[in-house]
Amino acid sequence: MIKRIFALCLLLSAMTLKAGIGDWTLYPSYHNATYCQKAGDKLYVLTSGALYSYSKADNELYTYDKINSLSDINITHISYCSSTKALVIVYANANIDILYDDGEVYNIADLKNKSLQQKNINHIGIQGSTAYLSTDFGVVELDLENLEFSNTYNTGLKTKCARLFKDRLYTATESGLHFCDTSKNMLDKNNWKKVHQNAMKALDELNGKLYCLASDGKFLEIIPETDKVTMVDNSDSYSYLYRDGDSFIAVSASRIVKIDSNGTSKICNIDGKYNFILKDKESYWCCKGYNGVEECTVKDNALAAVAEPLQPNSPVRNYSEFMKFTDSGKLLIAGGNINYFDITFHDGTLMEYNPVSGKWTNLPEDTIRKATGRNYVNMCSIDEDPLEPGHYFASSFGYGIYEFRNGEFVKHYDYNNSSLESVIPNNNRYIRVPTVKFDSEGNLWCINTGMKNIIKVLKRDGTWIELPYKDLEYLPTVVQPLIDSRGWLWVTSLQSKPGIFCAKMNGTPLDTSDDETKRWINHFTNQDGVSYEIYQLYALEEDKNGTIWIGTNIGLFVIDNPEAFFSNGIFKQIKVPRNDGTGLADYLMSGTYIKSIKIDGANRKWIGTNDNGIYLISADGLETIHHFKTDNSPLPSNTIESIAINDESGEVFIGTDKGIVSYMSDATRPQKTLDENSVHAYPNPVRPGYNGYISIAGLTSDCNVKIVDAAGMLVNEGTSTGGQYKWNGRNSRGEKVASGVYYVLLYDSYGNESIATKILVTR
Repeated sequence: MIKRIFALCLLLSAMTLKAGIGDWTLYPSYHNATYCQKAGDKLYVLTSGALYSYSKADNELYTYDKINSLSDINITHISYCSSTKALVIVYANANIDILYDDGEVYNIADLKNKSLQQKNINHIGIQGSTAYLSTDFGVVELDLENLEFSNTYNTGLKTKCARLFKDRLYTATESGLHFCDTSKNMLDKNNWKKVHQNAMKALDELNGKLYCLASDGKFLEIIPETDKVTMVDNSDSYSYLYRDGDSFIAVSASRIVKIDSNGTSKICNIDGKYNFILKDKESYWCCKGYNGVEECTVKDNALAAVAEPLQPNSPVRNYSEFMKFTDSGKLLIAGGNINYFDITFHDGTLMEYNPVSGKWTNLPEDTIRKATGRNYVNMCSIDEDPLEPGHYFASSFGYGIYEFRNGEFVKHYDYNNSSLESVIPNNNRYIRVPTVKFDSEGNLWCINTGMKNIIKVLKRDGTWIELPYKDLEYLPTVVQPLIDSRGWLWVTSLQSKPGIFCAKMNGTPLDTSDDETKRWINHFTNQDGVSYEIYQLYALEEDKNGTIWIGTNIGLFVIDNPEAFFSNGIFKQIKVPRNDGTGLADYLMSGTYIKSIKIDGANRKWIGTNDNGIYLISADGLETIHHFKTDNSPLPSNTIESIAINDESGEVFIGTDKGIVSYMSDATRPQKTLDENSVHAYPNPVRPGYNGYISIAGLTSDCNVKIVDAAGMLVNEGTSTGGQYKWNGRNSRGEKVASGVYYVLLYDSYGNESIATKILVTR
């Protein structure tokens, strides 16, 4: 088998480069290959709603996304037009991109922007330079030469595909096969006739004859002269067919066949594990789902791989229920679904991302299923052992806990070998563990929701203990424990009985008998005496001042005096002055459905919402610094599921229900003391044409920064944000500085000056 060496282009290769402040990076999944198209020596692959191409001439993979080329996300269909040398790309929202061979992209958003209840595009059929778009309401003709819609035929029928043949437009619909003569008024639904009652899913022509594939997989010929449909081949149930020169290629679950004027002949047997198989001369490009795209040839009546699968380095799925950075600098992601009604299950998804190398590692799945003999779904949290990097524990909402070491599965914990319990006794399906979290001593804290003793701890020595808290007994939706900077335990209940519990653990976290004070509150009252009924309580974070920030379905609350939680139980709402002369103020983010909160290096709050994107607010909450949504940023969705911040670089990773994206923020974790050897600037040197920010990192909090030229003249000054300062490369008059060497002067809290680094600027 040939081993290919790929050049991963654009963002996938650029992941290892340090992004500038304000830069965005998308991390779509390119794993689940579902369909492919030929375009000369290039192969386009559709996978998990994303697109990449493979150049057979130079073994190069090229990825496409909303930042580097495309106008949208969630691709549903692609088809190549050889006459215009362009790939037609259709999105789930009916947006359309035309991607030319030279990389230029032209967007057509007319159909997307129309006020139609049903405008899904189900198929792209290209004939010459016309694309026939089959939709839920009929057929739309797209002129690929003039890049405009030429005709729309609203038949009121959900159309699977369409074909122009001998002055008739045929449409395959769920209710049967229809046609209309082009000489008639095709906008009049009465001029459309039904040829066949059965549902159809494919139409194509060969040697002057029209053929179709019925929904039951039978291959049929349409005879326009008599409006009859005759059977050509009913020997198998074919999933799809397409033209290959002077013949059809048809694929079923067990074989690939060639259909031409001589009839049907088998090419080879297959095992049904392919989403799509494309014949390309003597090769067959096989879309194997999460195993990528594999080039094969026919050998001994079967497909045989000739090279390793094509698969760009990326997340295995666009799931991101839970994300966190470890002390070793890795981003860990669990793509489960906390689901109390057992309706929706996500395939077991655990991922690791190394921001230094840009490499994604997807933890094993098939080996776990084989080893345990059970379902592997809904992985909702993951954490790294602080005393052993690469040693992970991950939890499933339904199937217990899994242990990994150096990327390999080690052990599964359930009611048989641990203190974990099932909601239904002795049942492996309902061991609900939404969260696992290590403490600094290497003890693993586990939430086993719905049980009498919800908090269970796997101690460093391998023994299990349970922490009895009467207020938490049998709560069905406890999800998150937090041991704050005071050593107090905070626990949240998400829904059903939403609320917050806190216990002063008196320095003995594994012994509840000496806890000083405990309190459970499930009714929120703010500082003005306003009471609220909370339906869902998702987020709880402690900031750098010890304040507890809480995100609920009705807005944002804070506990700025945690000691008072045990007495008055007040949940404060921050008041933001209107500054309009009225003296009035509004509660910060009141009514906003909040799902995630994270604190950055400058003590600012990143707040993810259920349907309104992500906010960055100042440390005190009085200023909204950014509000990113899909219409003003590359966010894949306004539904934010999780947030994780790389304190070393300031990069904020945002998990949405449609994939992961990151934003390079200007705040990093501040250093405790200034060390000239750790202070650095990037990019450095600053190359001609660069217009972004220049970052000076490795600073202390609120560090005073001055930038001077070689003559000692002040060019710029300010204060660090967290451990970083950003300079736009301009002087105090807003002019770009000239080429030369610029010195960064730092002043500590005592006013002592030091030259920390220098920056070379070339224009």
